Amino acid sequence: MLAAFVALLLPAAPTPAFAHAGGLTSAPSEARVLAVEPPVKGLDVQAVEFGARLRIDNDTAVPVVVEPLPGSALSGLPTVAPGARAWWSDPRITAAAAHSRPAGDRLDWAVPLRVGDATVTVHGEQFWPAPPPAGLWWTVALVALAVPLVAGRRGAGRRWGAVALAVATGVVAGAHLLHVVGSALVPQDRAFAAMLLSAAGYALLGWPLAVAGAWLTVRGRLAGPLLCCVAGGLFAIVIAPVDAFTLIDAVVPFAWGATFDRVLVALTLGGGFGVAAAGVTVLRRTAPAPGPAGE
Repeated sequence: MLAAFVALLLPAAPTPAFAHAGGLTSAPSEARVLAVEPPVKGLDVQAVEFGARLRIDNDTAVPVVVEPLPGSALSGLPTVAPGARAWWSDPRITAAAAHSRPAGDRLDWAVPLRVGDATVTVHGEQFWPAPPPAGLWWTVALVALAVPLVAGRRGAGRRWGAVALAVATGVVAGAHLLHVVGSALVPQDRAFAAMLLSAAGYALLGWPLAVAGAWLTVRGRLAGPLLCCVAGGLFAIVIAPVDAFTLIDAVVPFAWGATFDRVLVALTLGGGFGVAAAGVTVLRRTAPAPGPAGE
């Protein structure tokens, strides 16, 4: 009954609205600002959040207006007052990023500004870095899946098997937590707590489930493997739809480096499914046998 309950529950688990905080996702390319022409003293324009948005710091004495291209009806472009700062996602950069290009390729873009009565142009490029070795990272995810699964099958009913399941659950929960925190640190103008919730999504429920499951599993309680199973499956299912692209995309919006985030995603994705499968195995082998009919 317990195994059937888990099998029904996990596929129905909801998925998050966003993968990384603030709606940021991994991507094959990144925007770069090359120059502001003509240069204006006190005006600084940068590509931030791994190229997802542009930022203007206006230390001039006049307003700076981001203008649409001639004949365009772009809306939502900022006007930056003197001494102020603004962020925005420019549709011209979004259009450049939509192209599929080989690694090392570049595509130029330009964003016109009006600085007081002067016309200024921000020149930039969309750059396609070399992608990571996807085969390596999928292998890491498969190993992360296999380790708790094998340990669960061989250690079911034994003390070391319970400890192995608890440790694997803790590793997966810790990897997911670090992934969420590193993602929440990327957006520049939003509250960290809100970004933490945005990046975690419904997997936020998995953290207390994992702690309780690991503790009860070590103590030999039957509910422990069940909670480990639910937590592991929840982490994997929530992270799979979009964050799995972190393993193949070149640009990853993560505060502590793309390689570290790929390790965390591989552990969460593969390890989460491995913990779920190991939990089911332990439950099947340790659940009390049904009594004789009529008892």
